Amino acid sequence: MKHTGFLLLLLSAMALAACSSDDDGLAENSNDRKLRQLTIAEVPVNKDAPTSKKVRFTDNSSSLDASWTKEDKATYFNVSSFSSVTIDYGRLTAASSTSTSMFQGSVNCKTGDRVALLYPAKDPVLSGADRGKFTISLDGQKGTLEDIAERFHYVYGVAEVTSVTEQTATAKIDDMQSLLAVCKFSFTDGSVAIPVKTLTINFYDNEYAYPMGYSLTAKFIPTADASSLALAYAGPETWDDTPLSVSLDEETSDGVYVALFPYSPTGYMHFTVTGSSGTYTGMAKASLKAGRYYPASLKLTKQ
Repeated sequence: MKHTGFLLLLLSAMALAACSSDDDGLAENSNDRKLRQLTIAEVPVNKDAPTSKKVRFTDNSSSLDASWTKEDKATYFNVSSFSSVTIDYGRLTAASSTSTSMFQGSVNCKTGDRVALLYPAKDPVLSGADRGKFTISLDGQKGTLEDIAERFHYVYGVAEVTSVTEQTATAKIDDMQSLLAVCKFSFTDGSVAIPVKTLTINFYDNEYAYPMGYSLTAKFIPTADASSLALAYAGPETWDDTPLSVSLDEETSDGVYVALFPYSPTGYMHFTVTGSSGTYTGMAKASLKAGRYYPASLKLTKQ
């Protein structure tokens, strides 16, 4: 009986050793990249960019307050897994209508992955020379704060996956960075407000008094460091003298909201306004920075 008991103990020890080895193997493989339900607890506002949050805007004259709206969709892009054969991207959803909201969704990830977050949601280019890049377009603006909040106020941040289980993952995110500037343009003819139905904006060659058109699109490559993000613009040879055109549903003299790139090849812009009182033109020197809000009143000349 004593020998039998020793044998049973020995077999038990071997079984325990085998279980321990299997557990180690499971622990070792638990961080494989796989589809998990990712939660980003809070998406903070960039404290240097008052417009960098999102979706409901309130105009406070010199700044814009903003907050998420429940069910807002943002694009995730796993920067760490991106390769010549892999693009992991999809949608994350805001859980509440607050200034900082939890975002959740299914993400292919593992611990340590850097997962970019882009709002408003859009898909990356999936093939060709621009594979993995995003295209930002300013075309089709309506001149209202609501339209910019919903479709044109682009913000970008990068979350780090801090822990995972087999089914879930959690991440923390750095400050979101605004990609565009937001302007509120009011126009006058002397001291008289000009009603606006259509606004067109061109880059302006001040030396030759020549409206050059406007770069309506830009591209960017998602990076692991949001502070190093830079937009790439097409050259003037591709613009075909096409301006940025803003068509309002209703004529207004109270100001036109426009999202603009923080870029100018000349430092000057040319404006053309049409409405019930006629057509007006003028130019202004402009230096814009991403994430800034610029309320500006410009004097134009009737044509």
